[in-house]
Amino acid sequence: MAILVTGAAGLVGRAAVAALLRQGVEHVRAVVREPAQVGDLRRLGAKVALLDATDPDGLAAAMDGVFTACSLTGGLWAGPGEDPYAAVVEPARVFLAAAAQRGVRRLVICSPAAVATPAAERNPHLAAKAEVERMVAASGLEHAILRCTHVLGPGSRLLALLAGSAVPVPVPGDGRQRVAPVWVGDVADAIATADDAPELAAATWSLSGPTQLTFDDLVDAVRGSRVAKRHLAPGDGQAPGRGTGLSEVQAGVLAADSLADPALAPAPGLVPTPLAEALARSAGAWRSRVAGSP
Repeated sequence: MAILVTGAAGLVGRAAVAALLRQGVEHVRAVVREPAQVGDLRRLGAKVALLDATDPDGLAAAMDGVFTACSLTGGLWAGPGEDPYAAVVEPARVFLAAAAQRGVRRLVICSPAAVATPAAERNPHLAAKAEVERMVAASGLEHAILRCTHVLGPGSRLLALLAGSAVPVPVPGDGRQRVAPVWVGDVADAIATADDAPELAAATWSLSGPTQLTFDDLVDAVRGSRVAKRHLAPGDGQAPGRGTGLSEVQAGVLAADSLADPALAPAPGLVPTPLAEALARSAGAWRSRVAGSP
């Protein structure tokens, strides 16, 4: 049976496609919306569908014969001018309708760990992700919801933000928010585990890295030394995202805690990658890409 991955050109999507192919899935269908995103996924061995994930007819056709459908659309890094709530919920509505129409058996989605924090009540992105979780749970299909802390990996927008040239480093929030970033390969492996499980009625797994630290300490770990920071917390007279290149919604998510939920089980069999290794792998992959550029 086939597995379909929407948002396949993103950080988690590319890693998930690779992990599924390594697992031996015969047909991995990767949904992307830009022609430039097709080549790398085809070279991995995926069958690529070039369409917008909000196209109901196109997505339904791509789901023919699919056993597991994995939705990785609606990420935090929505483009300027997009409604942060609709950018998450509308693709999910189309995805669920297409899955029901084509007889998909199993669903897999990723959700930020902060949906379980008070920040979700006032942040449109987190509120939208919580709504998608409810929609998936009400679908009646087998499903795995992966609650992920901040994801690190090659090309990560978060790493690009923290490793930028600005000093002092602009930090959303007061810098004391607690985080436990997870390596993108671990998220991809959890997606592959969800697809491969013989039975999966309704599961919500918590995915996090093994290192818990403050956001300020994460900045220092990324930079390799202690650096000056400029905190942009609500109430300090500045918009939380000002000077960061972030929207206020994105800054609000980063200002919240991002930790494993102790009430949830971890993904079965997953041994989280240490933070230092995740950072080294991300930097090494970035240097390799730069060295190979014309």
